[in-house]
Amino acid sequence: MTKLYLYYIILYKYEFEQALYFMIKISRQADYALQLIVGLSKLKKGERLSLKMFSNKSSISFLFLQKIAKKLREAKLIEAIKGKRGGYRLKKATDKITLKDVIEAIEGPYGATDCSKLNRECQKADKCGIKHGLGKLNSQIIKYLESVTVSSMEQQKMSDVRV
Repeated sequence: MTKLYLYYIILYKYEFEQALYFMIKISRQADYALQLIVGLSKLKKGERLSLKMFSNKSSISFLFLQKIAKKLREAKLIEAIKGKRGGYRLKKATDKITLKDVIEAIEGPYGATDCSKLNRECQKADKCGIKHGLGKLNSQIIKYLESVTVSSMEQQKMSDVRV
């Protein structure tokens, strides 16, 4: 199984004729969730994936995978089929599952800063000289995360993404 190592996505932006780099850290749990989604995408029609089997092949803790699968189910990205021939399968096509979908299924609403999550009002907003800039950065990151699908990641087999 091909592993995706997406610990960092680097966003590239020109501003004032300089290249500025911003990094987004993707948690281990979100990384493993992406790996599980990719594993599920390789199934043929009608097949299901056992978490135990995936755990053995990927060397990811079975208990950790259960927690991840629960969050992905709650986000309606995957579904569990019970019974002797049960297992997991995707509920959506990989070209319809974005990086943002997976990250938010695992970590909750994305925000470059705590006050940018769900447009929270910051207690220091009136004294903050960078709120507007960070809000703009947050919007650009979200737009980017929404533009990257699991299928595009599989095709590019990327570890660093530049836009």
